[in-house]
Amino acid sequence: MRTSLALAAYISAVLAQAPSLTDLIGSQPDLSTLGTALSSFPDLVAVLGSLSNITILAPTNSAFEALLAGDASLESTALSSNNTDAIQALLAYHVLNGTYVSSDFSETPAFAHTLLTPSGQSDSLTNVTGGQNVGLQLIGGNATIVSGELKGSNVVEADIQAANGVVVHKIDSVLTIPRNASTTLTAQSDVEVTSILSALTTANLVGTIDTIADLTIFVPNDAAFAAIASTLANASVEAITSILTYHAVAGAVVFSSDITNTTVKTVNGAELTLAVGTDGNAYIDNAKVVLPNIILSNGVAHIIDSVLNPESETPTPGNGTSTSAPVPSPTMSEFPGAAVKVQGAMGAAVVGFAVAMML
Repeated sequence: MRTSLALAAYISAVLAQAPSLTDLIGSQPDLSTLGTALSSFPDLVAVLGSLSNITILAPTNSAFEALLAGDASLESTALSSNNTDAIQALLAYHVLNGTYVSSDFSETPAFAHTLLTPSGQSDSLTNVTGGQNVGLQLIGGNATIVSGELKGSNVVEADIQAANGVVVHKIDSVLTIPRNASTTLTAQSDVEVTSILSALTTANLVGTIDTIADLTIFVPNDAAFAAIASTLANASVEAITSILTYHAVAGAVVFSSDITNTTVKTVNGAELTLAVGTDGNAYIDNAKVVLPNIILSNGVAHIIDSVLNPESETPTPGNGTSTSAPVPSPTMSEFPGAAVKVQGAMGAAVVGFAVAMML
């Protein structure tokens, strides 16, 4: 008992001696660029100073230098043009809502909300309830922060303590703010997904996919569409629309670490089975997730190896019994363009969608 009290007293004494966040950053020569950026936003600094139990992901000077020397991006343009709104959004994306120390990183990815939250404006950089996400994962033995476009930033110095229980990790590159689904998938070089992009464009659903809040979308790769081209050629308009909306869940951002033997309701109205197979891979119905956790401005995308069929009776690939997940069940009106009965111009668009998927 005395040992516990002594340890608690020691920890309290150490925390009491921890410097303020601004003092800490000011004391680190390799964080001077970050310090200069923060000094331009006294209101933001005041807010950060008032918060407790947050985690700061602090890009080093060399991280900012590499960003500005690289190809033009939203992040580099914000800094070079001194776009104050974009810079504040970028800084907010580097603050985690919660305390995450180096021992919290493991080979299984975990996801944390940041202080980049929806602004309520049409040009908001995020539409994720609770704040945009980053991934925390050990990759090749390195503690890595995964941000937009699956970009990884390595922690080069961890667990620096500031006052109020604030933890600072220095990172070797500036985080990439997640973009919308169409932009992210277009930039995706690890797997070919042009068929779904053509399909969404033809069906006039790109705007909806890019903006609907808290989206999880399962994206078949091009090989998956090619495998059922002959079937799609004979599919009705209603069937094509049903298939497309069966790949989207609105109202819940589901990462791979959330996938257990469970079911979720799709915009289509039917339920998807999510499971971990005996091979250790995540499955959506019978489709294997081949590239998970692509963070989007409004949720997450997972690349799968088959086109999902809402009419099939799909056994659970994993072990155990499926249970119903607490995911909201949006109506079709909440997903514009997804009505099962499609007529006129929209009917033509969905017929075009079938053709696009066969290309």
